[in-house]
Formats: sequence, structure tokens, C-alpha cells
Amino acid sequence: MKGVSKKLNLPLFSDPAIVATPTKEVRKKPSIDAARARLGGRVNEIDTPPAGFAPGVLVTFPVGSPAARAAGDDWRMHGVVVFASQNEVHVLLDGVRLRRLPPSDVTIHEGGEVAIELEKIAGDARLFGQLVEGQSVRYADDSGGLVNGKVVEKCRWGALVLREDGAVVAVGFRKLWPSPTGASA
Repeated sequence: MKGVSKKLNLPLFSDPAIVATPTKEVRKKPSIDAARARLGGRVNEIDTPPAGFAPGVLVTFPVGSPAARAAGDDWRMHGVVVFASQNEVHVLLDGVRLRRLPPSDVTIHEGGEVAIELEKIAGDARLFGQLVEGQSVRYADDSGGLVNGKVVEKCRWGALVLREDGAVVAVGFRKLWPSPTGASA
């Protein structure tokens, strides 16, 4: 069998005969809808949590197959409630992983040791749970500085915040705090 050759024209050197058209990468700004979706969606008044499942509550829930649980091999995992409604409870396991569980699978943690990271998440979630729309807040920006703003929409895992310059940004609950008394936003 003879070798098959194919001629390829690769642009190895700039050719003055070829006039390149500049390509400008266009990045669209994220929409408010995309930001809201990244934060889990807007919280509605009808999303009332079951008794005891407020943001920041330490909970446990079963892991493993239903068959293993039925056999009495009920291993439980710890987490922090970040959102709860009558139909589901959103439990953060660490700073990244989130589980959506039916309220019947979640039990309030009754003492005992919990990882320090979960304690920190619980404190942040409790503080976030007390924020309301229209409240002046401060948040940590990407450079680590604190920026003043106002909550314009509270979502499940954070809020849409109106900055002083008029821009609306999505801020996760771990980077969001009430403004000190007397601070303007």
C-alpha cells in the first residue's frame, strides 16, 4: 500500500499577503437570571422551613443505600442547613458539596463534636438567615476588600447585592454580612 500524503497549509510564519482580521472575544455580562440561578433561585415567602430547620442549624442525614439503612447499617453524615422548605432541605457538607434532601431524612444534630469548618459554615448561614431584602450589607470582593451594598434579592445560597456604583452582583452567603450600624450603602 502506498503512503497517503496530504498537503497541509499551516500558518507558521506571518504572511504579509494574508491580512488577518482582528478577532475580539466578546464576553457577555452574566444576566440577573443567571446570577439568581447560580445562587439557587429566589427565596419566596411560601418557602417556609419545617420547624427547627433554619439556616445555620447543624444536622445529620443517612448515607448509603436504602437496603443498608433497612438492615440497620445507618451511617450518618453531618452538614449545615443553608435553605429549607416544606419539600426539601439544602444541606452543605463542606464549603463546596451540597445535598438536597427530603425533610424526613434530616435530623437536627444533638450535641457531640462537629468539624470546625462546619461550625464556621453554620455561623455564616445563621447570619445570612437574618438578612432581609433592602438591608445594607458588606461583602468580600474577589480582591479580599469589603464593599458596601444593599440586598435587592435574597436567594437560597446568597443574595443579589446592589453596589454603591449601581452594579448588581451575586454574592454567596459566606461572603455577606450586615453593615455596621450607621454605615451607608
